[in-house]
Amino acid sequence: MEIRAFAPQLEEAAAVDRTDRLTVRTYLSATIRELIGRGYEPETVTTVYYPDYLAYTTVELDRLVRGERTVRFLVGIDGITGRVGEVDVDPPDRVTVDVSPASVLPAAVSEDGATDRWRDWIFPYLDRTYRPVRRPESTIDRLELVYTPFYVVDYGDAGERYAVSALTRQVELLEDIEPLEARYDSLG
Repeated sequence: MEIRAFAPQLEEAAAVDRTDRLTVRTYLSATIRELIGRGYEPETVTTVYYPDYLAYTTVELDRLVRGERTVRFLVGIDGITGRVGEVDVDPPDRVTVDVSPASVLPAAVSEDGATDRWRDWIFPYLDRTYRPVRRPESTIDRLELVYTPFYVVDYGDAGERYAVSALTRQVELLEDIEPLEARYDSLG
């Protein structure tokens, strides 16, 4: 199965190294194990792909003091939960990868659903951020479904399974990201 995914910003080995930094306890434990020669390697490292929509947005603002202005920005819509937010960084390149369908989480939100979530989010966001004089004209120039790669680092115990984003490098317990945990459990 071919999908469009963000180019990983973190390699698998570096993801494994980051798992000892989740809490002070895990960091100290990993450091002590390394010092006494008892460091341990994960049982498995699996790549799982999480769906996100990118909405390329254009807004025509009419402000009292500064006049008319066109603003373009990127909005991210979670493909499973539907949560929406502005993307305040430049996303990395997208690549087409051929992966097993089992490693891809299906989008629970359709393109129409993502557009609806964007519409519900955009006006309160614009009111807070730009304080326009009248309701601005806004459009989605393009909507793109792209997958974020996550490394699932499994040390064998339920409490020692971590999800490491290959995009943001953030480490979380796998159980804290329910859709990833469910997909990983179905792979096993």
